[in-house]
Amino acid sequence: MGVRIVTGVILIAVALLWLFVADYAIFTMGALLMYMIAAYEMGPLLKYKSRIPFIVIAAVAATLMFFAAPPGEYVEPNGTIPVYMKWLVVLAVPFWLVAIYLVKVYPKVIKWHDNLALNTIFALLMLVPFLQALLICRATNFAANYYEGAYLLLAIMALVWAADSGAYFTGRMVGKTPLMPEVSPKKTREGLLGGIVVAIVVMFLGKYYGFYSDYQNHELAFLCAAFGAILFSVLGDLTESMLKRLVNIKDSGKIFPGHGGMLDRIDSQLAAVPMFLSLYWLVSGELIHG
Repeated sequence: MGVRIVTGVILIAVALLWLFVADYAIFTMGALLMYMIAAYEMGPLLKYKSRIPFIVIAAVAATLMFFAAPPGEYVEPNGTIPVYMKWLVVLAVPFWLVAIYLVKVYPKVIKWHDNLALNTIFALLMLVPFLQALLICRATNFAANYYEGAYLLLAIMALVWAADSGAYFTGRMVGKTPLMPEVSPKKTREGLLGGIVVAIVVMFLGKYYGFYSDYQNHELAFLCAAFGAILFSVLGDLTESMLKRLVNIKDSGKIFPGHGGMLDRIDSQLAAVPMFLSLYWLVSGELIHG
């Protein structure tokens, strides 16, 4: 327990430095490092015999994305986010909707996991929209306010942390009804409800202090985005749990003592961050009307 706590404190400190101290170039390098470590851990979950092939595929995907829209241009005084990069993030929506079905029918329907090409597409749709969403969030109004994007990203991530912590403690205290025992035996419906309640409180606190930047200007779109991020964060966790069970792996890695691997730490964020942006853009009509 002591090692887990120390590791957690260090991770929080590093995350805050990454968000608020690092300039945008260093932030981008940190996001890319996170992405590549996750890709390294993803290989065995996809039934690759070696970790190298998927790392190469993930690196090529990120390189193509950076060539299509260099992130440095996002933070220039007149810089804008290309609409096709926003649509890249929105690819998370159909992907995570499919993930709902796959998690729900596990372990009755698992034949799809024998297809390496399908597994590869599955993993890229987990990782690439997340990477682009991180870059877009941090670049929010960057020229006018260096910290605005950092607060936005912190506020979105805090929804996930609140949902996860609330679910853990509520589940420990009153949890009785299993949520999805085949995928994650320790999760309960009572814990899920408790996590949602705590996350909603954190959401309104973040909104009160203006942490969500321009994304709280459209009330309906903001609520859909925030609630979506909270709910889909649970799906992100369940999806990674399903992948690990499909190959009988307990932790995705050992990079964080007491906490497992990178995927174990960011599985919920993989869904929450791109879904927040996607749902806001779709409900507000920003993608259509500009």
